[in-house]
Amino acid sequence: MFIESAFIIREFREETIPILEKVTCLSIVNTGDTVAVVNGVTVYPTQIQVLILADGTYSRVQLEVTFLEQGTIIIPDLSKEDKIFLEPQNPKYYAPIVQKKILLIYKKLI
Repeated sequence: MFIESAFIIREFREETIPILEKVTCLSIVNTGDTVAVVNGVTVYPTQIQVLILADGTYSRVQLEVTFLEQGTIIIPDLSKEDKIFLEPQNPKYYAPIVQKKILLIYKKLI
């Protein structure tokens, strides 16, 4: 018996990922700079996490992703006078630097 399969690499920036059909193995790479929680498993930036081992079976998978917020930074291109009078409570001078994205690497039966 001959079964065809393919490795698929997809990047997601949303918190809900479509249902994946006929998945035989699944790994998640956090390519963003925030902590992602995928179906209860914490994946830190640049970390690779194997969720489904290749064991000869296939599954229907639905992933729920939650990205944890991190702090903000001061925009660096302010003039010297603005920096002197900068009030930390003023949100005008702060900008979030958050990249929320994960990379799914999975093998699927086709």
